[in-house]
This record gives sequence, C-alpha cells and structure tokens, in this order.
Amino acid sequence: MQDTQTNSDKIKDYSNEEKYNRKHAFGVSLLKWLECEFFGMFIFLSLFGLSPMLKNAGNVIFGIIGLVCYISVLADFGMKEGAKAHVKNTVRGDNVPRSLGLALGAVSMLPALLSYIVLLLSYFKVIGSSVLFFKLMNTGLWGIINLFSPDMKIANLSAALLGVYPVILLIFPLTVYISFRLSYDKVDIQTKILYKS
Repeated sequence: MQDTQTNSDKIKDYSNEEKYNRKHAFGVSLLKWLECEFFGMFIFLSLFGLSPMLKNAGNVIFGIIGLVCYISVLADFGMKEGAKAHVKNTVRGDNVPRSLGLALGAVSMLPALLSYIVLLLSYFKVIGSSVLFFKLMNTGLWGIINLFSPDMKIANLSAALLGVYPVILLIFPLTVYISFRLSYDKVDIQTKILYKS
C-alpha cells in the first residue's frame, strides 16, 4: 500500500505541469556542466598535492576519478529527466521523444566545447595562450589534460590533446542520452543483469 502511495506521489509530482517543460530541462542541462566542474574542483583540491609525487600515474588516477564524477552527475540528470518524460507521455499524453536525452546532453557540453574552441584558436596562434583558461574550464579533467599539457605554455601542449579531448566530450551527450532512455523506457538494469535478459 505504501509503495503504491509513493509511486502515485511521484506521478503527481511529475505531472504538476501539463506538458514536459523542455525549456527548463535545457536550462538545467546547461547547469549540469557547472555541477560537474564544482565536483571537479573538489577533486582537484583534494588530489592536486599528490600529482607531483605520483607524476603521470597521479594524473591518470586524478583524471579517472574526474571522469567517474562527470558520468555520475550526468547519468543522475538523464535518469531524472527520462522518468519525467515517461510520466508526461503516459499520464498527460505528451509526446517527448527518446532522442531528447541526446539534445540535453549536447547542451550540457556547450561550455566545455567553447573552452576547446578557445584552445584551438590559441594552439593555431590566433590568440594568446589559453591553457590556464582551458584547464580551469575542465577542472575534473585536469589530470588527463596534464598528460598532454604539463604546464601553462601553449608551446608545450601536445597536439594529441586536440584529438583526445573531443572524444572525452562525447561523455556528455552519450551519458545523458543512455540514462535518459533507460529511465524513459523504465528499464530495470539490476533485473536485466541478474537474469541476463
């Protein structure tokens, strides 16, 4: 009885508005980058002192923790928005597409993409060095970036970073899209793993 009450409360909460609020969802998705950076800054301050001792191994550990943090924040957002979209479709007759998760993820990536464009302009000498700006805009990935750019000089930045970073950026749209779709379709991951179905 209590479970039924809880589920109906969730549906009621999600259905306060007649339709799924796309504008609000896109605004929140943009703020998710800021949330990723907030946790990234916390990781940076916690582990930065270890990097000189561990050298590249420290950068790798630091980078992996940052990536896990980003994925966690984005997956949580995607799951919540997918659940809202599901309820709006089933209860309110809205028509929210599954692909909306991909668009939300792409929007959450925009500030990071901007930092990459600025880095490209800097690398090709259109503007001055923007390595510090790039690292500050990607604090959770500071360790990974350090593998390709050990200091703040654009001259010491490895061109490999220009190829690796766009691949890392795909984490934003893919994580939000996958988690959004799983929640939208009400896929029970735990059951699927346990029963391999």
